[in-house]
Amino acid sequence: MTATPRSRISAALAMSFAGLLFIAPAFAHVEVATISGTVADSAGKPLAGVRLRLAGDGIGPNWATTDDRGRYRFPALSPHHVCSVTADGSGFRSIQYEGMVTEPGRTRRVDFRLKRPEEREIVVLVTRDPFPYDAFVRGIQAQASSPVRVIDLDRERDQAEAVRRVGAEKPDLIVTAGLRAARLVRREVRDIPSIATLITDPRRHDLKTDSSGLLFIQPDADRLIERVSAVLPALKRVGIVYQADTSSLLAHDLRQAAERRGVQVEFRLCRSVGDLQPALNSLRGRIDALIVPDDELTSIPGAREIITSWAIRSRVPLAAPTPEWAEHGALLSYSASYERLGEETSRLAGRILSGALLAADIGTRGAGDPDLLVNRDTARRLGVQIPAGIPIDTIF
Repeated sequence: MTATPRSRISAALAMSFAGLLFIAPAFAHVEVATISGTVADSAGKPLAGVRLRLAGDGIGPNWATTDDRGRYRFPALSPHHVCSVTADGSGFRSIQYEGMVTEPGRTRRVDFRLKRPEEREIVVLVTRDPFPYDAFVRGIQAQASSPVRVIDLDRERDQAEAVRRVGAEKPDLIVTAGLRAARLVRREVRDIPSIATLITDPRRHDLKTDSSGLLFIQPDADRLIERVSAVLPALKRVGIVYQADTSSLLAHDLRQAAERRGVQVEFRLCRSVGDLQPALNSLRGRIDALIVPDDELTSIPGAREIITSWAIRSRVPLAAPTPEWAEHGALLSYSASYERLGEETSRLAGRILSGALLAADIGTRGAGDPDLLVNRDTARRLGVQIPAGIPIDTIF
C-alpha cells in the first residue's frame, strides 16, 4: 500500500516527537554554576548597596547588588567559563577578582573586603610547613601600627586563588609565615611589598623578587658558635643533628664557624623522627655538646622531648633554637622566640608602610641579635659551671 501525503507527515511528526523525548532529558540535566558571597568593609561590617559586575569569556555582563546583610548572588551561570567579578562601593576602592572558572553544579563563594582610599592594611598569610605560627602572629599584632588580617591558607580549598584574591585587594604589605605561603605569593603576586619568614633556609628557594624581603629565623652561624663557646669554654667537639633534605647549608655554615674557633664537628643526618634516636646514640661519648637547628626535624611533635631527654641522660649540654627548648631542659637556647620574630617583622613593616624602607632593601637578614637563655637546673644536673660575666638574657 502506498503511503498518503497525510500519513507521511504524521510519521515524520511522530519521529520528531520521539527524538525530543530522548533529547529533552539531556537538556534537563545540564547543571548551572553559581557565584555568591558577601561584601564587607575592612573591619568586617557588611556593606549594603554595593554594585557587582560579573563578566567573562562567553558570560554576561551580569549585575548584582548586595542586600542589607552584604550578600550578593549570581545564579544560573553557564558552566566552564573563565570570569571575573568586580565590586564597586561608593567611597571605597573597587576590587576585581579574576581567573575564576564557573563549575557545573557548584556554588563558588567569593567574599570581598573593601577599603577606603586612606586605609592601610597588612595581610599575613600563614601555612604550617613546618613551624607553628601562632606566637609569630601574636608578635605582629602586638606591635603593628596598621590593621592586621590573618589568612590561614591551610584552610582554603584553593590556596592559589585565595592568594590571588589578596593580591587583587591591593593591601599595603603582605607577610608570609611558612614556605608554601611564600611560594604562592612569589608566583601569584608581584606588585605588592612582601616579607617572607618562618622558612628553614630561604637560600634554598627562589623566593626573592624586586618587591620582597626575607627574614631568617636562624641566627648567624659564627654568633651561634661564639655563644655556645662562651657558655662552654672547654668546647672541643660538637655534634650537629639536622634534617638532611632541608638543612645542609645551615650545617655547612655551622661547621665552618666551628672550625674557625678550633672546634671539631660530627654531623648526623636524619630524614624522620625515627632516625633521631640511633643518630643521637651514635654520638654518645664522642662530643662535648650537641647543637640542633630550627628545621623540619626538630619541629616534629615529639622531637624536642627525644633530643632533650637523650642529652640529659647522656650528660651532653644541648644548645637548641627557641626559648621553649631551654624551658623544657636544654642547657641553653640561642635564638629569638617566634613571638619576638613577629615583633621584629612588625617593626620592619612599619618602616615599609611609612616609606622609610623598601621590602627589597631587607634582603635576607636575621631578626636582630638572638637571645641567650640558660637553664640553671639543667646546668646543675650536668655539672656545668656557667662562666661569670656572660650576658644572659634569661635564666630558668
